[in-house]
Amino acid sequence: MPKILIIGATGYIGQALALSLMRSGSHTVYGLARSHEKAKSLEALEIIPVKGSVSESAAYLDLIRSANIDIVVDAAGANTESKKILDDLVRVGSERLEEAKRAGIKTAKLGFIYTSGTWVHGSSTEPVNDLTPVGVVLAPTQPPQLVAWRPQLEQEILAASDVLDVVVMRAALVYGGAGSIWTGLFSPLLEAAKAGSSIVSVKAEPDSMPGLVHVDDAASGLHAAVDKLPLISGTGVYPVFDLVTSQESMRLVLENAAKALGFHGRVDMAGVDGDFFAEAMSTSFNGSSSRAIQLLGWQPKRFGFVQRMDLYAKAWAASRE
Repeated sequence: MPKILIIGATGYIGQALALSLMRSGSHTVYGLARSHEKAKSLEALEIIPVKGSVSESAAYLDLIRSANIDIVVDAAGANTESKKILDDLVRVGSERLEEAKRAGIKTAKLGFIYTSGTWVHGSSTEPVNDLTPVGVVLAPTQPPQLVAWRPQLEQEILAASDVLDVVVMRAALVYGGAGSIWTGLFSPLLEAAKAGSSIVSVKAEPDSMPGLVHVDDAASGLHAAVDKLPLISGTGVYPVFDLVTSQESMRLVLENAAKALGFHGRVDMAGVDGDFFAEAMSTSFNGSSSRAIQLLGWQPKRFGFVQRMDLYAKAWAASRE
């Protein structure tokens, strides 16, 4: 039974992945927890907690060594701290290979799956896919400032393939459940509904067409990567996969969310005004997940945010109470 360690297991995508792996019955799932309360929450979900954090990595690195963890998934969204995770895993992965060499045996590399995002493509009006260059001169567009650092990290992860089996999974803008990433856009709508306002201003580009994926589908894509990593490593397959199920109008997203949250006035999409997060949320993505479907066997099941907005907006609101 493969042993999987999830960094970010108490987070939005990380917890959905942990539950998906646990419910499959074919993995032993460990989750990193920075507090006693978060550790107990993982235990309640039948996930084995590992006390520690990205900055206090000794505990989970010792676990990787002692339990011979097969794959580590970084679902933490930890920005620059993700570089530390990579450096730590390269060190532990190198140790594993050196020990096997001294013993005169062959051993599998430590696996590493990094959760990136399709924002690295920038606002792509022309079709792009996971083979399209990102963050370099040859790239058709540049990523928004919020994630301008991420293409370089992806390249460093791919360059670590001599000691790690690596995959980069790029989820589109995630929705569903608590969906806290939507709080900056949905909160003004809810507050305007409670105040009885006739107009509300939201920081978003009116013509943006973000790529979207439900949190459960993002998790199932990562789950597929966990299962297929031993099969694609060393085959020459470019181990980068975009996960997207729809491209939808941000105007329709916000107008339908407003109605679902009880606001029936005018939604004014005022642009991003230099706000890095709002800029990223307004990133358009004309992409494809054909390689994830064909090579990883990904089978997404949710195909629209706007059409079920009454359900999704209310789930977001309920999580805030």
